[in-house]
Order: sequence, then C-alpha cells, then structure tokens
Amino acid sequence: MKFGACVGTDEDKIKVSKEVGFDYVETNLTDITAMTDEEFETFLLFLRKIGIPCEASNCFIPGNYKLVGEIVDYKSISAYVIKALARASRVGIKLAVFGSGGARRVPDGISKEDAHKQIVYFLKEIVSPEAGKYGIMIAIEPLNKEACNCVNSVPEGVAIARATGRNNVKTLADLFHVYLENDPLDKIAALKGEIIHAHIANPVARCFPAIGDDFDYMPFISALKSAGCGRCSVEADTKDFANEAPKALARLKSL
Repeated sequence: MKFGACVGTDEDKIKVSKEVGFDYVETNLTDITAMTDEEFETFLLFLRKIGIPCEASNCFIPGNYKLVGEIVDYKSISAYVIKALARASRVGIKLAVFGSGGARRVPDGISKEDAHKQIVYFLKEIVSPEAGKYGIMIAIEPLNKEACNCVNSVPEGVAIARATGRNNVKTLADLFHVYLENDPLDKIAALKGEIIHAHIANPVARCFPAIGDDFDYMPFISALKSAGCGRCSVEADTKDFANEAPKALARLKSL
C-alpha cells in the first residue's frame, strides 16, 4: 500500500514528506484552483524541483458552490470544475477526493432522496466527463454527521458512486469519520473494487498515528486491503509536522 500525507500547498510539509519517505503528497484542490496563473506555475516548478508525486487532492468544491438546493448554479459550478480538473491534471493528480461538506450540505426543505439525486447528477454529468479527459478518478468521501448532513457512511458513498454509472467515480474510507459513525469494517472489507482511496489518523483526537500509541489501526488497514484499496493518506491535526510525520509513516509501515 502507498502512504501519503495531506499537505495542502505547504512547501515545508511537501519537503518533509519527500525527506521522510512518503510515496506521494495530497494537495488542496480548492487552493490550487484559487491561485493566480503565476502562483500556479511557481507551485508546479516547486513540485518538480522537490520530486515527490502529488497523486491526490482533497477539498474539491468550495463551500460557496452549493450542489444541493432548490436553485443550483450549474453554469458556475461547471466552470469551476473545468478549471480545477485542468489544473489537477497539470499537477499530476490521479485522484480527486470529493468531501466538500459545505458544498453538499442539504438545506432545510430538501429531502435526502432529492439531495442524493442532485449529487449523482453533479458527479455523473459535470464531474465524471471532465475528469475522464485527464484520467482522474473521483473518490466520494463520506463525512460524519457533525461535518455534513449528507453521505455519512462508506456504504452510502458507494451507493451514490454506483448510481452515477461512471467507472471513474468510486469511494473513500476515512478512519476518523468511520470511527465517529461506527461504520462496520467488515462491510468496508466486502466492498471490493469500490474503495479507491483512504485517509487515516488516530481518530480519538484526529492526531498523527505514532509508534506506541494505543489505537489499533490494523483492522482498518486490513479492511482496506480486502477491499483492494492501494493508497492511504495521513490526514490529521499537527503542530509539528516535521517531527510527527516520520513517526506516523513508521507506525503505518509497521503494520
């Protein structure tokens, strides 16, 4: 399994990730889409200089783009998606995580069924064709109910992905959200070919995994392997990335 680190566009974190031996880094797609052309070209040059693949991205859709509701501005959303995925391709991103809790939050008066239909439409008709131009996979990220009121379990994410009928739309499993929602790991393990990316942290405090911490990560890693997931990023809070990143990688490799 490949292990990466969620680093946003932080150059220091990218350098450390390369130095300590992560296989790739995961960037923030909202941030790189918001860059000026000059800023983006500078970021590309930096990534090439450091030499670590930037295989994945999170924060696909900013919260100000509302995907669910009585009125959805698909013209503006489509323009954003076109720009975001074009830049993602130039960065070398192979997989874009669709968490975006603010964008997909269901407003009052909209049923869960209708919300699912709008999300399926967005992924099927707007995202999938554009991502397909660049060979980019999309991974729906189920979020805990405190983070978003829509798509809260891995099986629910898989159901949405399947409903799109698109081969480049699959699902992510994030240990933090899985833990908070008590998502059964045996069900995740059985979803062969459906889980294409993962996030990991010590879910008790959403901190970096570390040698000697008392959380048992093995059941989650085993479930990912059974499902055929080959890539997992550390996504956690830290005040000392340079110190905690190598310990996290060592802990994960020890599994």
